[in-house]
Amino acid sequence: MPQRKNRRLGTGALNPRPKTREQRRSAEKSVHRSKKSLTVVSDDVSGKGPTKPKVLVVHRIGFVRSGVLSLIAKSMQFAVCGETDDAPLARELFVRHKPNVVVVGLRLSGADGIQLIKDFRSLNPAAAILAVSEHADAFSAQRVFRAGARAYLTIEDAPELLRAFDEMLTGHPYVGASVLPLILSNFAGGHKHSRNSEINSLSDRELEIFSFIGRGVSVSELANELHVSVKTIETHQMRMKEKLALHTAAELRQKARDWLAKSAVNRIREDPEAAYGNGWHVREPSH
Repeated sequence: MPQRKNRRLGTGALNPRPKTREQRRSAEKSVHRSKKSLTVVSDDVSGKGPTKPKVLVVHRIGFVRSGVLSLIAKSMQFAVCGETDDAPLARELFVRHKPNVVVVGLRLSGADGIQLIKDFRSLNPAAAILAVSEHADAFSAQRVFRAGARAYLTIEDAPELLRAFDEMLTGHPYVGASVLPLILSNFAGGHKHSRNSEINSLSDRELEIFSFIGRGVSVSELANELHVSVKTIETHQMRMKEKLALHTAAELRQKARDWLAKSAVNRIREDPEAAYGNGWHVREPSH
């Protein structure tokens, strides 16, 4: 009898039930594909030791995401639960994995990072959200904190990423060294003399559309990009003209171009690798 029992145990060990294994693998790993991104999410953060805070990374530039993932991996203090460049997928990953920390770029595929920050805050106010800007700008910092972010870094502040995580998770806001002087100067000088005083009257959605107009995106292209109707874009344009005391669509386009040139938002589109070369750039493997 004992020998029979041993044989049965050995057979079970060599031939585990496929169904059980598949279920276990499915629980540990979810693979999400989109047209522009591949996101692999592992739920391996619940080991025998203390659970690591989970981080979701959302940015439209692949090697920026890779740089963030590399910094997180080297720290061994946090666990990445997902990464993507796609806003709808980011919302899905946020709901599915309930991250403690979210890194969000201000420009995304098919969406505005500010709106995504608001969505995350609505879904889970406890999540600590860090916004990554493509340039140092006090106005952008004001927008992200108003939307609900707890930290604001630029591409020059990569070495401060983990410190920002720690500050956020202890309930403190954090601003990167590259933008802090601009914020202090902005408050010291008051908003009246700021070059963004007029633009400050625009809502976050209007400012998003305004920046697209400055890059020469047509109304139909913009409607397609933001998944709204052409009529909706035209309504936003009308309201922006009223707020900025402009009379024609041509004046609005010129105003948007001038503002975009001054704020240097467009430099990442012209030379993204040069803009992100310091700190965030991790060379991707060639295929």
